[in-house]
Amino acid sequence: MSVDDIIREALSSVDFPADKQSLVQQAADAGASEQALRLLRALPLGTYANKAEVLRSVPRDPDEEEGLSPAELARRARERTGKGRGRVAEHLREPKS
Repeated sequence: MSVDDIIREALSSVDFPADKQSLVQQAADAGASEQALRLLRALPLGTYANKAEVLRSVPRDPDEEEGLSPAELARRARERTGKGRGRVAEHLREPKS
């Protein structure tokens, strides 16, 4: 079972929006696996609006990248290095000096 599947299953009964502590507590109350709880505990602090936000925020093991498309690998590399364009429209960016 993939990390995404484990998290989706653990969050099946979670009410959103929810902060990290609520996610862990609701998943534990619903009988989530220890692996799922460990992954949820590794989330950054914050409030999550939906499952997709949680899935994007779960720390990933580089060994799990096998089988990903080149586009997905590139997206993850940009997120890790911070050298991606970001999510700000070009006309709103600070000029480079």
